[in-house]
Amino acid sequence: MEAEKVGELNLSELFANLWEGRYLLVGTVVLFLIFGALYAWRATPIYQVDALLQTETQKAGGPTGVNRMEGLFSEPTVAIGEIEILRSNLVLGRTVEALGLDVVAQPVLTPIIGKLLANWKSNAPKLEIESLVIPNYLRGVPFQLTLLQDGTYRWAGPENAPIANGKPGQWVNGIYGGELLRLKVRHLVGKPGQKFDLVQRPMLDAINDLRLLLQIEERGRNANVSSNLLALSLEVPEPQRGAETLNEILNQYVGQSVEKKEGDSSKTLKLLEEQRPGLQAALAEAENRLNQFRSRSGSVDIALEGGLYLQQGSNLGAQITALKQKKAELLRTYNENADVVTTVNDQIDKLQTEANQVNYRLRTLPQTQQEVVRLSRDVQVKTELYTALLNNIQQLQNTLAGEVGNARVVDKAIPSSDPIAPKKKMLMGLFLFLGLLAGTGLIALQRILRRGIEDHRIIEAKLGLPVLVTIPHSDAQPELDRAIRDRSEGIHLLTALHTDDLAAESLRSLRTMLHFAMKDVTNRAIMITGPSAAIGKSFVSSNLAFILALNGSRVLVVDGDLRRGNLHHYFGRKNRIGGLSEVLSGRQDWRTVIHPVLRDASGDSTEVFGLHFMSTGILPPNPSELLMTNRFVKFVAEVSAAYDFVIIDAPPLLPVTDAAIISAQVGNVILVAKYGQHPLDELRTCQQRLESLGVPILGCVFNDITAIGLGSQYRYYKYAYHQKY
Repeated sequence: MEAEKVGELNLSELFANLWEGRYLLVGTVVLFLIFGALYAWRATPIYQVDALLQTETQKAGGPTGVNRMEGLFSEPTVAIGEIEILRSNLVLGRTVEALGLDVVAQPVLTPIIGKLLANWKSNAPKLEIESLVIPNYLRGVPFQLTLLQDGTYRWAGPENAPIANGKPGQWVNGIYGGELLRLKVRHLVGKPGQKFDLVQRPMLDAINDLRLLLQIEERGRNANVSSNLLALSLEVPEPQRGAETLNEILNQYVGQSVEKKEGDSSKTLKLLEEQRPGLQAALAEAENRLNQFRSRSGSVDIALEGGLYLQQGSNLGAQITALKQKKAELLRTYNENADVVTTVNDQIDKLQTEANQVNYRLRTLPQTQQEVVRLSRDVQVKTELYTALLNNIQQLQNTLAGEVGNARVVDKAIPSSDPIAPKKKMLMGLFLFLGLLAGTGLIALQRILRRGIEDHRIIEAKLGLPVLVTIPHSDAQPELDRAIRDRSEGIHLLTALHTDDLAAESLRSLRTMLHFAMKDVTNRAIMITGPSAAIGKSFVSSNLAFILALNGSRVLVVDGDLRRGNLHHYFGRKNRIGGLSEVLSGRQDWRTVIHPVLRDASGDSTEVFGLHFMSTGILPPNPSELLMTNRFVKFVAEVSAAYDFVIIDAPPLLPVTDAAIISAQVGNVILVAKYGQHPLDELRTCQQRLESLGVPILGCVFNDITAIGLGSQYRYYKYAYHQKY
């Protein structure tokens, strides 16, 4: 239960602090919302353009020999690898060059107003560059274009060095730093005299900026199986330009894929073309040798067994020759000790062993038939190889003619009409949250920097000084304060005019405590003071005296502030003449300068009850010296014997010494502290000063506690309890 109460108290305190700083919180939130609205209005809208690309893993479909040769140059397509190619300097660099994305042209405008006005104008200054050709070392160097009266422009370099004049749509040549520069302006809008900044950024910077804008992700991926569908997107301020850029990236990617395939096929075709004359000459030579042998030996038929050996030898020879060609191709990429080359060598050795066995069996035939078989086999092998070579060349030529690469654009980029940023609702929500956060932080900082005590329990815990009563702020008291300042007639006491006020009830509680605390006290004089001025000492003194008198006690309230006291205005008196200063100076007796206070606050009744008032009198030039005379000691003793309570409204304790002098003659002292105004050190200094004089401190009155509430039916007082009954 205790934990719940503490948690409830903390929550109430938090709410109270927020409500107390509600104006600061609302002002901060409104300020942030204004900033958010300005940002949302001023921010450049961002559009997203999307495209979809499909990459395919192609498998060769030609003859076995060609398949094996193409397998050396192509690898299966992997999505992550294609993403890296799309983001490579090759693809993005070609895109930057094709669209001139490395050229930045901006109008020179007034920093804030000019840009705001440009957003509203349909004919806002604009410069579009079709091409800019400058040396690489001039990349990043600022140039400037100035629009002239006749629609032409002046092209200038750094420090306004003239380069050339030109017209939009035409090539302009100029010399700068001994180098030839070329410029072609596509479109130019603006008033005569409008200036434009022109710079060609370093290529790598333009590529990196484009790479940051380009987002690529794989779509439709299932577990570890790649879908080969790549979604590309660009977030740009100009949707038309963004779609153009994204489509150019797709074109460059597809183009480099086709170039790669064409390059592989071209290399293979070149290799085969190099082998073609040799095979053709070898075939012709083999045919000549066979014809010459037949001419010398006559027509010799090949027996059945010889024909079998001929066929086997031809097949093995063709396979060995194809493998040797493959080895030659591999050696263009790999070294002799590579695994793939070693495997081909093993296959050649195996086929060569089988060919040797066929040749050995062939030797069992008659000599003439052996020679015929050998020559015929040589012709047949070279014929097959030459025929296969011609077929492969024809197929590669057809492939090059219809090469399309291994990528397909599924969806081209289309300009979007709806911006994705700024999202105004989300943005305003964010600024609202930031405003609440900043406002709460400012309230917390304000409380940290505020040194005044707001919790009366700190006084009791740190100083050991009892807090007699906490007096809440009264909504009626400001009107009474105005009447006091205006010196209106009648008494202006809260306890007389607003008896049901919570502050009046608190003062009645103080009266009850004084009755019990001072029951056996001989010196009935009570000094009411505080650390500083304007904390409610006179309010407490006058209203406490009135309430004590209502209870039937004889009460004298004395304005002891001989420097700037104004307690007489609380009782409707026009001047202060005839009071304490006259008594202390010996000019008058105290009995002649006291004034009765009417019981009826309206002033209609002449009934006098037990409350009397003594003003300061004429303010003296030496108040401390007057208070230190024996007349003051005698005065306090006589009035203490004549009245049940003597309330002396003393000046503040810290600025002047008057209160310390008065305290030596009274029976008790009540310190008044105002809510949120005094640091703890001020009250500690007051306590130490009075204790050093041996003056008993009856306690502390914590005055003017600010109420926190949402309406007249609910009031919350931090660290205090006040309720109407």
